[in-house]
Amino acid sequence: MEPTTAIVLAGGAIDAAWREQTGARSRAEVVVGDAPMYLHVVRALQAVEGIDSILLIGDAPQGAGYTTLPPRDTLLENVRLGLERSQTESALFATVDLPFLTAESVRFFLQASLESRAALTYAVVPADLCRQRFPQLTRTTVRLREGEVTGGNLFWARRTVALRELHRLEALYRARKQPVRLAMQIGVGLLVRFLLAQYLSPRLLSIEQIEQRIARILHVPVKAILTPYPEVGTDIDRLEHWLAVQQAQGT
Repeated sequence: MEPTTAIVLAGGAIDAAWREQTGARSRAEVVVGDAPMYLHVVRALQAVEGIDSILLIGDAPQGAGYTTLPPRDTLLENVRLGLERSQTESALFATVDLPFLTAESVRFFLQASLESRAALTYAVVPADLCRQRFPQLTRTTVRLREGEVTGGNLFWARRTVALRELHRLEALYRARKQPVRLAMQIGVGLLVRFLLAQYLSPRLLSIEQIEQRIARILHVPVKAILTPYPEVGTDIDRLEHWLAVQQAQGT
């Protein structure tokens, strides 16, 4: 497998209630099962052949087998930092709040990304798989021609291409909470199709149509990787999720 740098996005403060319940200072340090979440992710990445180094960007302690970097102010600034520090063209990103992540699920996504001939890839997971494997956790889903899916928390990039085009992704990110501005970025037509797919018929919008539009915006080929591993799309990003997992585990 092509040499790859894995970048764990470990930023993300937790609210006072979550800190009080867990004693953790950050999301990365919240314990699930036998270890804090950052360590679950690092262990999964360390078991994947081809991953040469691991960068952990955020508030987590230093440890063997990975390098911790202080976070910047925003998610995309942390993405840029990871790309700048990557020693390989293949860069795999994971968020820190994936305590169920496995080496097998990472390996599947990375191999599919490398074989896709895209410059950017993103994991998506069938929603039913998440409900079956983790019935205690709710997920945000969308209805598309291929079925109901949820976003995964892995993405991959060709380092040089991503750095060159990152300003376009930053424009999308800044517009995410401004509907008019977002429509101008992604196109009114796609936005209308998305809404109709959710409320009328999912056949009105496909993953391929979204890929094509995002590729035109970013000026690079992109690919959504449909993965059969629900742990890729199951994050613990708020107190309610953590409590549900604790109850399911009997702790």
